[in-house]
Order: sequence, then C-alpha cells, then structure tokens
Amino acid sequence: MLVSIAEEMNPTRRNTQEDAHVVHGPGTWGAPNDHATFIGVMDGHGGRHIADYLEEHLAKNVANEWVFAVEEDGGDGELGCNRSNNTNDDDGSGQHLPKKQRLGLGNDDGNDNNKENNAATTHQPTNPTALLEPETESKAIQTALERAFLITDIQSRLDGIITSGATVACCIVIPHFSPTSGNLTSITIHAANAGDARAVLSSGTALRRRCRDSLPTLTSQRSSSSSSNSNSNSYSNKSKQLPNPELPHELPLHRGTNAIRITHDHKSTDPAEISRIQSSGGILLRGRVLGVLAVARSLGDHGLKEFVIAKPYLSSTKIRLIERQQQRHDDVDHDDGNTVSNDKTMMSSLSSSHQAPYTEDDFLIVACDGLWDVMEDQEVVDFIRKYVHENDTNNSRENVASIVIEEALKRGSTDNITVIVYWL
Repeated sequence: MLVSIAEEMNPTRRNTQEDAHVVHGPGTWGAPNDHATFIGVMDGHGGRHIADYLEEHLAKNVANEWVFAVEEDGGDGELGCNRSNNTNDDDGSGQHLPKKQRLGLGNDDGNDNNKENNAATTHQPTNPTALLEPETESKAIQTALERAFLITDIQSRLDGIITSGATVACCIVIPHFSPTSGNLTSITIHAANAGDARAVLSSGTALRRRCRDSLPTLTSQRSSSSSSNSNSNSYSNKSKQLPNPELPHELPLHRGTNAIRITHDHKSTDPAEISRIQSSGGILLRGRVLGVLAVARSLGDHGLKEFVIAKPYLSSTKIRLIERQQQRHDDVDHDDGNTVSNDKTMMSSLSSSHQAPYTEDDFLIVACDGLWDVMEDQEVVDFIRKYVHENDTNNSRENVASIVIEEALKRGSTDNITVIVYWL
C-alpha cells in the first residue's frame, strides 16, 4: 500500500487547522473484509471538535455497520437473523451492540430480558463477506456507510458536540483476487460524502456500477420499515433519483487518464439541495443555509440539522484489470505501446491510441475543498501524473500530496488543505 498524505493550515489565511484525516490499512480497523482499506478526510468548521470525533469514531462505526449489514442479509436469507442476540461486547468495540446501545442509548432499567440477551451467545460468521456475492457485498458496504454517517452524527450530538460541523469524504478500497492464481484482478472503491470534501479517481479502466444518493436497503422487510419514516430528504426504490451529471451510472471501459469524480458536492447553491431545504421549511440567504452555512450536508452543525443533513452521497466504482504474463524482451504489446517487463503486470483491459504517462497506474485523491476551490478535478490528476512522470521515483509518489498542496497555495487557496493520494 503506497499512500501520500499532506496537510497545511495555511497560516496566512487561517488561524487554526480544522481538518482531520484517517487511513486505516487492511486488517487494522475491524472491517469484515481483511483486504479493505479505509480513507477519510474531515473538513471541520466552527472548531475542530467534530472533525476529531469523526477521526476517532467514523471508521469504527462503518466496520460495525458493515458486519450488521452482512448479518441482515443473513447468509441464509433471514433478516436480522443474529441481531437479537448481538449484545455482547467483549472487546469494547461495540461491534455486537444492539441499535440503542450503538447510539449510546443503552437500557439501564434492569430488565431481566435485557440481562438474558446480554448473556446470550453471539453468532457471527467467521468470514461474513465470503457469504456474499460481489453485488450483495457492495450493497452491504453502501448500507454500512450510510448508517455509519447517520449514527456517528447522532452520537456526536449525544456527546455534546453541538456547534461545530465537518464535511466528510471517505472511501473503502477493496482489491479482488483470482481464486485460482491469487493475482489481483480488479479493485472496487466505495465512496461516501456529505458536503464538499471530494474523492476523485484517475483510472483508464473504471466502470461505474452504482451511483446514487441513497441505496435501497438489503431486504424488502427492512425497506418497508424504513419507508414509513421517509421524508423529502430520502429516496425510496420507486422515487425519482436526482442524478449527478458528473457521475454517469455507467462509464465505458477505455484507456485514458480522465478524472472521475466519485462523490457529489453538496453545496448550498445546488438546485436539488435548495429544493430539499426549502421543502423542509428552510431558506437560503446570500447563498447560504439560513445565511450561515455554504454547504447543504455535513456531520455536526446540530443547530441547523433540520436542513443540513448528514445523509451521504454513495457510489461504487470498479476498476477492471487483466493479467498479462511475462513476454520476451523483444515482444512488444503493440495495442498498448507498452513493453511488459514484469512477471505479472496489470494492464488496461482495453487499449486506445491515446497514451499518457503512467496510464497503467491508477490512483485515488481524497481532499477537502481547500484544494478543489482552486483546482479542477482533471487539473489535479494531470498535475500528479506530470509530476510523477518527471520525477520517476517512489519518493515522487510518496511526496506528491505535499507538491499538490504547494500548487494549491500558489493558486491562492484561502482554506486549510488536506490531500490524500492513494496509489491503487
């Protein structure tokens, strides 16, 4: 895993650093898939209390909800087949807590039934993701991301973090391997965001699989229960989806270096967000929610929570790879224009006449608006590729986030800046 991380307070413009970030490598954050990496950037405002809170709790909640989502699918088709007994918490992680305790609302009434449940034997699949097809796993992960955003937002309110808020962009990166050869065959990136922190993918072989504001739940039983609580802020299976023009539902496979935005900016000037806020009784003044906030979704900001919701935008993107065996030194792949020199080389699954530096190396950028306010998605992708091409060393990839921040400062960024570049 190669990742470049940098942050900058921007002291000539800002008195404090209100950003936070996390990168949890495979097997380190409690996810049921041991190959999964969690990447997140939190851009705080009104103080960094909520950003610090998210840094500590969001990934844990995503992992916990991922386990619950898998168990709700059940592996045997039964909704919540394990939920009633999942009340043990031997390691203090909260992984098996029921809903009320996950929100910090545990019962203290001494009820004997609760005591019996607490003593019950917990059942958990040894390898939950092994029970699921890839499409079902994607649904489980998106369900987990949505729930984790909402649960963490509620928890922060219960813990007394009232005034500060944070926009969030996070990604779960999962490599997939051939069951026969064990070689890497594809990578899936599950993204979620609230606000204007953003994730951008540079890939020549990305295929959009799912991209929507709210994922339908895993079972019809849960869907019917959740629909009774739906309002104008939610979209059911039958409701009209509000498409993000920057995120087509299907992208053709092609060889190139185009930037693919896998999140959606929830600006207070977004027509869909304006409609949602107004339908909830809110108003926009000077392009801000109630004249205060320039983003329409965030975690925290509990004084505005009726209008500034924490529900994330969700997307899943698959990068397809194929394996090409080592060729003789003089054997050139004329389709790609690349000579294969490694034993196992991952190349684009389709070729194109267009060539650019490092097209075989995809990367993911997760950053706050301190970067995106002064650089477009494609500009950042091109800047990174050019820098790595001109400085062809591993150090160039490790340091590239700092170089991107330097460029953003040169272009007049007035905000804190945090940049993560994750090489896939």
